[in-house]
Amino acid sequence: MKNNVDFNSNPKQVFWQMTRPLLLLTFFEAGYSFVDVFWVSQMNAESFFAIGVAVPLVTLIISFGKSLGVGTNSIMSREIGNNNFEDSYNSILHGIIACLILGLVIILSTFFLKNILIYMGATSSMDISMQYLTPIFLCCYVFLFSNFFTSTLHAEGNTRTPTILLIITNVLNLILDPIFIFVLGWGASGVSYATILSSGITTIYLLYWYLSGKSKVTLNFKYFKPGIVYDIFIVAIPNFLTDSLSCISMLFFNKILIAQLGQIGILLYSTASRIESIMISPQKAFGRSLISISGHLFGAGRIDDLKDLYNYVLKKAIIIALISTIIFFFIREYGFALFSVTGASTSIFYIALAAIVIIPFNEISVMSGKVLDGMGKSYHTLFLTIGIILYEIIIVTLLSPIFKQGVCVLLGILIGEITFAIIYYILLKYIFKTKGETKIKDIIKTKKITSK
Repeated sequence: MKNNVDFNSNPKQVFWQMTRPLLLLTFFEAGYSFVDVFWVSQMNAESFFAIGVAVPLVTLIISFGKSLGVGTNSIMSREIGNNNFEDSYNSILHGIIACLILGLVIILSTFFLKNILIYMGATSSMDISMQYLTPIFLCCYVFLFSNFFTSTLHAEGNTRTPTILLIITNVLNLILDPIFIFVLGWGASGVSYATILSSGITTIYLLYWYLSGKSKVTLNFKYFKPGIVYDIFIVAIPNFLTDSLSCISMLFFNKILIAQLGQIGILLYSTASRIESIMISPQKAFGRSLISISGHLFGAGRIDDLKDLYNYVLKKAIIIALISTIIFFFIREYGFALFSVTGASTSIFYIALAAIVIIPFNEISVMSGKVLDGMGKSYHTLFLTIGIILYEIIIVTLLSPIFKQGVCVLLGILIGEITFAIIYYILLKYIFKTKGETKIKDIIKTKKITSK
């Protein structure tokens, strides 16, 4: 097997070779949800609120596919880096089977969707939320496999194909949304159908890509060996739980915002999340490249190169984050105006101000987490995520009687991100140091054996 990218060459050069198309990919990926929310905001505030409440559930479905893709990517990258190609073939087969099983569970959960929405406090917008969520739950395989195959292609260095597909998908979604929502009069369900149809194109083509042999990774069950699924879930479960816990914290923050600001609180939070997704597009691109390259370098035992790459990428990510958030500060009102969010200029100011501080620190946490994923140590990320969420919830709870207008939520997130960015950085430095020392001891031991 030949890799699309020579991971054993200069890691920094390989990083940019993979990241350049990914920058475009993640930008259009963020634009995908941005477009949906934009068109919904043009309908009415009630629909905007209903979909804003339902977003955490959609995020979870997408997270299933991404998490399994990240878990499979981690194994594929390490095995390719160690020249164990058959194990990389085996890992993708296990990932596909896992997607099929989890998709069935999601489809069956549609029967309990109303109860889930009631628990989330979405009773006032139940009908609209159901119209939006039901098609997505029933067609969940579209989102599972599109995200899964995108990650597995990244493992072999192919970032160009997913980028082109997502651009096509995003443009199609942009065209279909207003047609389904306004021309055909399907309302919130029209958003779902447009998303499913456009995403389905990506899924079908990626499946064709693998089945036709275009990929360098072989899909053949003669390479299937039971047991590797455990290693996939070692990375996938922490990633999924990380997203799940983030959704839980989102629900908690939603309740605080509703209590302090009413419906406008959810509208602001939902809008801020969409704008943030555009701003952190470079972060996502950097992170996806880091998973694959970290896996290859770690699998090859090149700890010093991995440490050097981590520091290099982290500096670039922080600089880009600072530039983008400062620009957002000056154009904040124009961005929120796109979603018809008015009458909240003070809150918009605080959101923009907090973004300048939060996002650069968030870069440290995310980049560190992606390196840990590539090394197969995602459980570190899980434990830290549990800590940061509990920490932020406690801070917001303590601050809510003092700071109103949603400021308590912003302060809680800000303090939490800064604290855990520092912890992440210290953890990575410690892991690099211990792994480096282990590598030196192994070299000395090998030399002694050879000399004898």
